[in-house]
Amino acid sequence: MFAIEQIGVIILLSGFILELFIAIILYPKGDLIKDMLANLVIGVGVLIAGLLMKFVALSIYSFTYHFSFLTPKVSIKLWLIGFLLCDFINYVYHYLGHKTRILWAAHVTHHSSVHYNLSVGFRINFIHSFYRFLFWIPLCFIGIPPQMILFFETLSAIFGYIIHTEKIKKLGVIDLVFNTPSNHRVHHGSNPEYIDKNMGGILMIFDHLFGTYQREKSTPLYGITNNIDTHNPLKILLHEYVTIYKKTSQIKGINNKIKFLFSNPTDLGVENKL
Repeated sequence: MFAIEQIGVIILLSGFILELFIAIILYPKGDLIKDMLANLVIGVGVLIAGLLMKFVALSIYSFTYHFSFLTPKVSIKLWLIGFLLCDFINYVYHYLGHKTRILWAAHVTHHSSVHYNLSVGFRINFIHSFYRFLFWIPLCFIGIPPQMILFFETLSAIFGYIIHTEKIKKLGVIDLVFNTPSNHRVHHGSNPEYIDKNMGGILMIFDHLFGTYQREKSTPLYGITNNIDTHNPLKILLHEYVTIYKKTSQIKGINNKIKFLFSNPTDLGVENKL
């Protein structure tokens, strides 16, 4: 399990170094290099936090697995089922990350860059590492081994990193099945027709099933609807939490505060309704 972690780190760092070297040659005075360096700082933070939380996740998964309702033998069939279930949980977690303010507060970090390249795959808020793994616990109760869950999670993370590129164009029918660079460019687009689309991890099957699939048509406008215009890693990581804190402090009643935290972040008028 940890061998694939090491391979993943090597892939991530190698890709970043190569991309940064090319950017320095082609765009020495542009905004791009500052953005990439900010992504690196943020990425190092999430790599450290993620590695530490792997041990925590493994411990909790292993404890939960002892209470599993099912204990199927490890087989090719179980690996296939495990893969599909892990990818489904990934879809649900990602969907909730876009549809609830409290989860969007961390996920917005990944979407706040106005560029789209491999370094954006690094741009992940370390805070989500402390709770993300909890969403996969139910799989332990139905007999998916902890090591299998962590393997697929690591595989999904590596896959999710390498699709952050504009170099690979549309891939035809492959785009309908897998989360390709084209599909993920759509996901990062702030174009109205692209918002909250293509939530899949490795497969697009759940996007098709739940109506969140969108093919790449117009050129994506990267970033969020209200771009933050900063390369300060702390501001990139915490700006949405600061906004939420300010707004919740103005809302009366604990129930209304909770409703606000779990409301859709695109509903800008919700605080006035509570």
